[in-house]
Amino acid sequence: MEARPGSGAGGPAVAGRRSSDGGDVAGQARRWDQITAIAGLVFIALIVAGFFTPDTPSADSSTEAIAARLSADQPAHQVSLLLGFLGDIAFLVFLAGLWSRLRRHGGAGGMFAGLFVVAGAVFAATIAVSERLHLALVQGADTAGDDPAVLRTLVVLDNWVGAATVPAGVAMFLGAAMAILTTRALPAWVGWLAGVTGLLLVVSLGAVFDDSEEGVLGFAGFGGFLLFLVWVLATSIVLLLRARRESSPTPREPGAAAQAA
Repeated sequence: MEARPGSGAGGPAVAGRRSSDGGDVAGQARRWDQITAIAGLVFIALIVAGFFTPDTPSADSSTEAIAARLSADQPAHQVSLLLGFLGDIAFLVFLAGLWSRLRRHGGAGGMFAGLFVVAGAVFAATIAVSERLHLALVQGADTAGDDPAVLRTLVVLDNWVGAATVPAGVAMFLGAAMAILTTRALPAWVGWLAGVTGLLLVVSLGAVFDDSEEGVLGFAGFGGFLLFLVWVLATSIVLLLRARRESSPTPREPGAAAQAA
């Protein structure tokens, strides 16, 4: 008999299965998918809210100008950091939840699901480092007069640590694309969207050696970031819709007969 994706241990065939403590495994999986979807939507909302907060001053500005801008906008920068910290939590929940779904469909030993979660964790950790540098920059603006060079150093480090997220992002989307396309844990178009996002991020790697934000490299980086947000949003919506659809009883389920009566 030909093996189907997910037919092994940890596969998606959990309808009617009960756990050792008597719980409904299928219902538990649906709840996890709902939590994953909600975390993804919260992450997107926090990222969008962050668009309305001030940007980090450019490293090309004078030290005095950097300190003045940070001091003037310090409360708004602190809000931006808070949104970022909450977004980190939401993204990690989304990451763990999606990995759980991929494992249920591909088995516990799926390499691509493993690549997705490991690269995603590195991606989130690198972003966290960038946010901590931003925190040091914002909180140290008032004492910049003691050592003005520190501010410029923190701005440069913040920028380049942020750029260092790209390799992990490429691996994360490669793992997501291959895991989805091979297991059909989600619709194929979600996998292809992840693949296109990863491809744009690969192209944007060249921007690490180019200070210009214009041209093909700049477009690829910006396009990859937008597709990243679109992918998380699309994946969250699909998970919500599937969890709702799978919770509706079918003619083969006891609930359907009860409703029909």
